[in-house]
Amino acid sequence: MRRYAFSIGMVETGQRLDRYLTGRLPDSVSRAMIQRGIREGLVTVGGRVVKTHYRLRPGDQIEAAFAQLPVPSRNRPLVAQPIPLDIVYEDDELLVVNKPAGLVTHPAPGHWDGTLVNAILWHLSNAECGMRNAELKAKIPHSAFRIPHLARAGIVHRLDKDTSGLLLVAKTDVAHTALSRQLKARMIRRRYLALVEGHVPLNSGTIDAPVGRHLAHRKVMAVRHLGGRSAVTHYRVLKRFGSALRVQGSGLGAVAPTPEPRAPSDFPYTLIEVSLETGRTHQIRVHMAHLGHPVLGDPVYGRRPPSYWAGRGISRQLLHAFSLRFVHPTTRTPVEVSARMPEDMARWIPGGPLEHKEGGCGE
Repeated sequence: MRRYAFSIGMVETGQRLDRYLTGRLPDSVSRAMIQRGIREGLVTVGGRVVKTHYRLRPGDQIEAAFAQLPVPSRNRPLVAQPIPLDIVYEDDELLVVNKPAGLVTHPAPGHWDGTLVNAILWHLSNAECGMRNAELKAKIPHSAFRIPHLARAGIVHRLDKDTSGLLLVAKTDVAHTALSRQLKARMIRRRYLALVEGHVPLNSGTIDAPVGRHLAHRKVMAVRHLGGRSAVTHYRVLKRFGSALRVQGSGLGAVAPTPEPRAPSDFPYTLIEVSLETGRTHQIRVHMAHLGHPVLGDPVYGRRPPSYWAGRGISRQLLHAFSLRFVHPTTRTPVEVSARMPEDMARWIPGGPLEHKEGGCGE
């Protein structure tokens, strides 16, 4: 971690903080990274977290801390690799894939290949994909078929490595721009299934708590009321499992779980459906842990070590993006796709996965 300190004189007075630091920090620290660092509390003025557009004053003492940057992944060539894809929807403009747990979405330090991006490139541009892609390329103008050059290889949003489920991928610049705007405007509806520890007491609820980089552990996120970014998560309980829950009185939304003698666990847990208004890094995992009900198998935000979950046959956080709804970028018609619960989660649902009905989740 590199640390920098600056003292503001009369000449710098009135400059925006982010622009000032762009001219003072090494070229490897981009303005976008500086703005992100300011939002996450890596930059302080007089020991206080401020906004990116803060105007400097005489005598301001600025402190900034940035890790040395690895070679940006965008500067490395993207290579098509024959990695199997579970495609649940595809047309000329876009495709939706069901990402398995364990597959990294984008190339990054330690994972420069073998990612979803490499798999998508193979599917779309390798000649061995067969006539279907040849016909597809014939339909789309050559200038539009630019998957390797699209931002983030056409992937509109992301999932953590060990989170499974649906991801939306654009094939053209037009589609990528339209879908990215929908994501920013919160028009893309993403719904998740999660198994969490304990019995969630209320049948539904909303967690509205800002999320930012943890001040001490920079690789993880945390609820941060000072310096965090707005984050809103809606949830509703589908079913409670495990040992009986004693309900005191008739508290609002408190429902005793149905005894499940076939449950594969001797501790209480809950199946919930989650929908997002925002898409912060690790948002569901951070918010559910903040609520006191971390996701099963999550060694980062949960209370139990990996060895505990390994002993129960769980090798990742049990979180799955099962539903995706958006407006098609060219036809302007609604598209909704879904993916069934993966086996490592389904085996924790005695009697099989439940039907998922519309409604709830605060929407």
